[in-house]
Amino acid sequence: MKKLYVFSCIALLCYITESFSHEKIKLYALYTPSHEVLKDEYFLPSIQDDFDIVLEFCEQTCATAKFMNEGWTKTTMRKVDLIIRAIEENWGKIFIFSDVDIQFFAPIQDTILALMEGKDIIMQRNNPSGVLCTGFFACRGNEKTLRLWKDVKKTMQKKSSNSDQNSFNQCIKKKSKRNPYGLVWDYLPDSFFGGGTLTGYEWRPGMYLPIPEDIKMHHANWTPGISNKIKQLKYVA
Repeated sequence: MKKLYVFSCIALLCYITESFSHEKIKLYALYTPSHEVLKDEYFLPSIQDDFDIVLEFCEQTCATAKFMNEGWTKTTMRKVDLIIRAIEENWGKIFIFSDVDIQFFAPIQDTILALMEGKDIIMQRNNPSGVLCTGFFACRGNEKTLRLWKDVKKTMQKKSSNSDQNSFNQCIKKKSKRNPYGLVWDYLPDSFFGGGTLTGYEWRPGMYLPIPEDIKMHHANWTPGISNKIKQLKYVA
């Protein structure tokens, strides 16, 4: 009887361990009506991993849908609220946040999990100088990341900063105390590529854009407006 009990406990433990090991990673994304075409035609169809996708709809507060135009801050504030919620919903676990002006060219889950070993957050490089891009990142839900993103929201509410990305970089790279949150963070490799990752200049149709040979993902940033984003997505594909 005792042997049967021990065997049952071991079997239950193996089942629980296997269940957790097969738990899907959550991928969070926020979109507005202007970005719905990007979500439906590029972002969702190109995903090659079995993620648990959490899509959040946001009303159009920025009429032009262009970076830092009027209404931009309201939308990105909703984005930060979603990230804070994601941290709380994935306590002790890894999740991914992604903008929807993104397309994938390969499965990324195994790469993300390997890169996140021992780290709290890994982020796309926005330009050659090392500015961090909040458009795509993997994050671990814990006290450090929660405190950071709550501070990002507070910083956004100040007149001096109106962008989640600018606020994030201000918080994580404070001159008075570099990395005050004790975070272990790193850049994603250039295979997780954005429109300005290798150049740092604004791209327009007709311009050359260098593309990494081993590209896994492309973020159509550093170009103004939905029409240009679509043209950059097509250019890279």
